[in-house]
Amino acid sequence: MLKQIVSKRLALAFSIAVLVVSGTTTGWYFGASRLETSRTVDSVVAVVGSRSISLGELERTLSLPLYILETQRHQLLQQAVQRLIDQMLLEAEAARKGVSLEQLLEEASESESIARIANLPAPLKRVKTAGQPMYLDGQEQARIRQALIVSLRRQTDVRINLPQVEAPVLQVDITGDRRTGFEHAPVTIVEFSDFECPYCRQSVAVLKALQQVYGDKIQIIYRDYLGPNHAHALRAAEASRCAGEQGKFWEYHDLLFDRQSAGNGWDFSALAKELRLKQDPFESCLQSDRFREQITQDLQEGLKLGITSTPTFLINGRPLIGLQSVAAFQTLIDKALRDQPDSHTPQL
Repeated sequence: MLKQIVSKRLALAFSIAVLVVSGTTTGWYFGASRLETSRTVDSVVAVVGSRSISLGELERTLSLPLYILETQRHQLLQQAVQRLIDQMLLEAEAARKGVSLEQLLEEASESESIARIANLPAPLKRVKTAGQPMYLDGQEQARIRQALIVSLRRQTDVRINLPQVEAPVLQVDITGDRRTGFEHAPVTIVEFSDFECPYCRQSVAVLKALQQVYGDKIQIIYRDYLGPNHAHALRAAEASRCAGEQGKFWEYHDLLFDRQSAGNGWDFSALAKELRLKQDPFESCLQSDRFREQITQDLQEGLKLGITSTPTFLINGRPLIGLQSVAAFQTLIDKALRDQPDSHTPQL
């Protein structure tokens, strides 16, 4: 059963990737229709016997996948508007000077100020061979073009008003003993992770930094979300839980990530000895497979939420996906704290 659930996780990630690619190639036409249907969340999309399913009910079951798609759509729109702005600035400047775009770039290649912006030691002069001009090569042209755009942006009032995508609030279970921090903290970070995931390993230092900044204002809860191609992740998850039986989950957690090696497993018994765990109970626990059901429950919860990759963090239910900076976490944590009465925001 565990293998089937891990396979479902892979299928979910693949499905979202296909949708993202489809959206890219079709221009995200469904985005325009989404704006219309958002006004009719009570509209019925299916009827089963005497029961109906509304659009809003359907969307709530797909909150995270839809958020991921909307985030991808927003990124595409950001990139597209930047390209359009750049092109408009260049065309306007060429029209002002009465030259072609090619001539505009050639003039810019001889500009001292453009050379400084492009971090060049001197302007790129056109070289003439046998009376024929030799134009800038592609790399030089791109560098000059970008420097010219920077210069034009500095001289022009450019404002972008694309609406931001707001992260949904997901309902996630915050029970369990694999937690660190103050149990009644106003902010709970639920981490879906995998001991073989390299980005999860890098996230450990970020989470520790957050604990230093926020103290008893945050608590962190760990969930196992095994990657389909990580052969040693299941055993590592079991070993960490066995260490947890002796009150050393987080210490074992840190050792697993610290000793992570791509494609290789761990000597779980050696790690247990290093933490001075009672060896016989640890080995007996590891051989019993008694945590398989709990690990399966973590995977099922992640699938139900629509999680496709690790690490994924839920900050009071709001998702933050992938390896993130302390600042990215602070944006969501500070927002959550502002929603709390009589709270203040710590400073780094």
